[in-house]
Amino acid sequence: MQHLKELPDGAIWPHLRTAIERDILAEVRNYAESRMRDVARGAESPELAALMVDKFCEGMAKALHIAGLDSAVQREGDRLVREIDPDFDAHRKARWAARPASLALAQSAQG
Repeated sequence: MQHLKELPDGAIWPHLRTAIERDILAEVRNYAESRMRDVARGAESPELAALMVDKFCEGMAKALHIAGLDSAVQREGDRLVREIDPDFDAHRKARWAARPASLALAQSAQG
């Protein structure tokens, strides 16, 4: 399942692996920054933004794992979600305890 790791040594240039991880980490950080801007302007709660970043990073890390690339994506994602929502662990625990987990959408003043 880790296809790139199954290749013989030297088949994939080390700088290519590094470049892939660098670009994916940049994408993760850009996505997190976008969520932070939405929190700052009141469009998203920190809880929602952190959850979306967590799931985004989880998917990216899983894709890299399937490809056979070890990366720091999940570690960076863990750091970013706690920067967005310092209470992320408590909020995740509350989501897991909720049956079923759901979104509570606030009504706008116009709607």
